[in-house]
Amino acid sequence: MISQRSVWAGLAVSAAFLAVFAFLFLPFDDIGDVVRGANFWYVAPSLIFYFAAVYFRSLRWRYLLHPLIGRPRRALFPVVVVGYMANNILPIRLGEVVRSYYIGLREGVNPAAAFGTVAVERVFDVFVLFFLIAVVWVLPVGGLLGRVADDLPGGTAALLALSVLPFIGVTVIIGAIVVLEAATVVSLIGRVLFFLPVRLRSRILGLATRLVEGLTVVRTPRALGAVLLLSLPIWASEVLMLYVISLGFDIESAFGGRFETIAAIGLFMAIANLALVVPSTAGGVGPFNFFGAATLVALGVGDAEAGAYVLTAHIALLLPVTLLGLLVLVSDHVSLRTLLGRTRLGQVGEQADGPDAPDAPGATGGESSPAPTRPVT
Repeated sequence: MISQRSVWAGLAVSAAFLAVFAFLFLPFDDIGDVVRGANFWYVAPSLIFYFAAVYFRSLRWRYLLHPLIGRPRRALFPVVVVGYMANNILPIRLGEVVRSYYIGLREGVNPAAAFGTVAVERVFDVFVLFFLIAVVWVLPVGGLLGRVADDLPGGTAALLALSVLPFIGVTVIIGAIVVLEAATVVSLIGRVLFFLPVRLRSRILGLATRLVEGLTVVRTPRALGAVLLLSLPIWASEVLMLYVISLGFDIESAFGGRFETIAAIGLFMAIANLALVVPSTAGGVGPFNFFGAATLVALGVGDAEAGAYVLTAHIALLLPVTLLGLLVLVSDHVSLRTLLGRTRLGQVGEQADGPDAPDAPGATGGESSPAPTRPVT
């Protein structure tokens, strides 16, 4: 369950970042002229690239889920959309848990194991974002990274380092799975938790077994390489989406041509997404806006131009997929309240295992195949 304290804390953080964002990057004297001069029609074609990114995410997730469900009975694209919708309206990225439970409803997979595959996704997303920053560093694009390092607000580097910490544990487990058997990894986790009461330790180990089951797809270097390659078009599509939106603003004038502009947009996207590690309310509202606009201003974009562009881009990232996700749930005869009732990962893990596991909701189309045998117990 979501504690009221965590919700209010997230709201407070978002409100603080939004207030600073509005004060610094939405100057009253200039923002009106920027908005009147902007061409918001570029948002419409940019959504082609955004939903292409969502489609590539569904392909990557299909690969990660293959050891658990074989060929999906139904399309995964709607499930990914619902996960994004839930992330955009729920705090602390609960959409990842909602997505795991939703795929459990549709495909009969244990949601805790599905959540393990989502954890793999997040590790590779963070890796690709840092890889993108490294690429901008080595490319001949006018020292963009140096400008950001010199002019970003203090503590940003520490924030980026902090963004790695939640994924270090998952990365260590993935590395252990590559070298060891899954049962050995679970046994090692049990030894680390020796100080816990027996009942609690057993519950955690049961959940860990399912999570490790979801990580087993990355047991070989070939699988690691495949997931990395499947991650690259996701973020390339998002860069192109943000670039298309930037054509409606006076962004390119701050850079030395189209190539440098695209590199700058990529750097903005990487830092703004890594900033989402800051606890906030739904959709990363606040940290995304502040750090995104601060990055662009550090790169030479005007305050009002950066603020208006980031606000427009964030709305384009949040609103269409949220509306589509709600439409998917309505057409699938599933209520968001049903999914929210399973947002505790332990509860999810327990309820999808036994004979009383819920049946999949009514079909809305998609791929079909015989129900696969669950390979790992």
